[in-house]
Amino acid sequence: MGTLGSLRRRAVATAAAVGALSLVVGCSGDSDSVTGGSKDGDKVTITMGLFGVMGIKETGLLEEYEKQNPGVTIKAEIAGDEQTYYTALQTKLAAGKGLKDIQGIEIGRAKEITETQADMFADFAGVAGTDHFLPWKQSQITTKDGKVLGLGTDIGPMAVCYRKDYFEKAGLPTDREEVGKLWEGDWKKYVEVGRTFKKDFKGGDVAYTDSASGLFNAMVYGYPEQYYNEQGELIYDKNP
Repeated sequence: MGTLGSLRRRAVATAAAVGALSLVVGCSGDSDSVTGGSKDGDKVTITMGLFGVMGIKETGLLEEYEKQNPGVTIKAEIAGDEQTYYTALQTKLAAGKGLKDIQGIEIGRAKEITETQADMFADFAGVAGTDHFLPWKQSQITTKDGKVLGLGTDIGPMAVCYRKDYFEKAGLPTDREEVGKLWEGDWKKYVEVGRTFKKDFKGGDVAYTDSASGLFNAMVYGYPEQYYNEQGELIYDKNP
């Protein structure tokens, strides 16, 4: 977030992207049309528009930023529903007013932003302090001519949690390193361990995994390519 302040001083209204696989974006335009951040002497107020439970406010990041940057106040407005939020954001972008300094954008919206609204967003390319963001994450919000319209807020890491006592009752290893080796590099092995768990568990009817969709998403998004390749071609029927 340190780069957003410098953009603001250059009279660029920063809007931003964040979400389940999310981003931070800057929205350019006439600063008079922005109903967000303001500067009063050495005091700066930054406004944020977010949606759902994105973790930015919930984990105390805003308070920590204010603590590390005396004179900066961050005011976050959080909408409950992303669809309603995004529709309202599009209306504000079209009108050129009503925007917050930082606007959350779900990663699934990045393609629309980069292909149809790039001229309405600030370019983060080359901005000091942004070189630590992962290239593959930044590519999701980068235009074909190299403009970086956002900064990734998360990369969607995954982990498997398990009940040690339940694994013990099923005769499976309980040490985390040993458990990891059960299905290392192969989701099919994970499923097979689940069958073993269900067959050998002593202690009642207990589920092995929380949902089929959770397993499906973990499998799909563990691959470097999912439904499309880098050329934009459908590969869902070829992707293992």
